[in-house]
Amino acid sequence: MAETFCGKSCGTCTDRVNLNCPGCKFGPGRQFSGDCELAQCCTSKGHESCQTCAYSGTCGKLLGKDHIPESRIRKIQEEQKQKKILSEQAPVLGKWLWVLFWLFIPSNFASIMTNDTVVKWAPSLLFPGQILSAVSTILYGFILIRLRSENRHYLTSGICILVTSAVTASLAFIAPGPQAPEWTLLFTIPCLVVSLVGEYNEYMAHSAVLSGVDHVMSEKWNTLWAWFVAGNVGMCVSIVLILILPVFALLVAIAALICGLVVGILKLVYLYRTAKLFREYQD
Repeated sequence: MAETFCGKSCGTCTDRVNLNCPGCKFGPGRQFSGDCELAQCCTSKGHESCQTCAYSGTCGKLLGKDHIPESRIRKIQEEQKQKKILSEQAPVLGKWLWVLFWLFIPSNFASIMTNDTVVKWAPSLLFPGQILSAVSTILYGFILIRLRSENRHYLTSGICILVTSAVTASLAFIAPGPQAPEWTLLFTIPCLVVSLVGEYNEYMAHSAVLSGVDHVMSEKWNTLWAWFVAGNVGMCVSIVLILILPVFALLVAIAALICGLVVGILKLVYLYRTAKLFREYQD
């Protein structure tokens, strides 16, 4: 087998020391963890060197072989930079995302306690549910603001959550009871928009801080946001269709409720996994 896949000599390579390279076979040409695209190409096609490949004369990777060490060095430097950033972020994110996970649980219980159907059967749960919801939501918002140094989306999300919580609490105090006056819609509709903005920024923040730790988990947060939007759009569509196609509107509403339930469960799971990742990275 040739000394290298591309035909270069290890003895004359000036970048071998900088890359701490033991040679193609044991370094960049390893089957599963090599960092040289040209070596990986040869290995995957079963070639001993680029010279045995029918496309060697026109191969862009082979023509740019002199620049591959530079690319590998830049990649290593970027990885080291990313690890340094993560080592600084991990203690903060691991701690406060873990708190968010535990706050999200009572927040969900509060949503159940203040649900119209539950309140109809157990009116005594409404006030405790409102108190629990306000406390857990306010704490949740402040913690997101606390994480603003890790990603700017956390700050926006925290502010939106606190604004939504303040408006909701004010309306509950001014117009208590299950049947709110029509004028409250002037505040409720903008509040829903602010809430959506807050949710979006929280999901994007989680996705962003995970991008250098776990790409798959990062993408899951983006997908969860899409499902969150789908559930809310479905609920709006069911309200519009209730007077035109009541049966279809009911089916859409049920689907939207199921979607919302799934999103809530997955958010709890994802918060747990995200916090756990940073806690493990810190260790």
